[in-house]
Amino acid sequence: MHVGRASGDLYQWQRIGFPSSNLPRRNAPQIKVAIRTISMHGLIRIPGAPASNFDTGKGLTVADLINVGDEAEGYAEIVALEIVFTQATPGQYYQVFAVDPDRGN
Repeated sequence: MHVGRASGDLYQWQRIGFPSSNLPRRNAPQIKVAIRTISMHGLIRIPGAPASNFDTGKGLTVADLINVGDEAEGYAEIVALEIVFTQATPGQYYQVFAVDPDRGN
């Protein structure tokens, strides 16, 4: 789990490192991540992959992130995520964590 603070500058990508214990399969074709905070909008991505929109509304949203690569060549190792906010209050806190799709949490 990553706990961060929204910077005062919107539209600035922030990097979130993932410790090796957070993801059971670090080279998966996609992962689910949950973003918990109140009323933040933005984009989140695995570096080098397409971004997904998010809107936390009143507390929590889950995003499916696609990893770069393919079955024949393999997928990139997921060591970080990148997040950018398009609506946030400066100094607002947020949490990002991987969600186990098999357990639903």
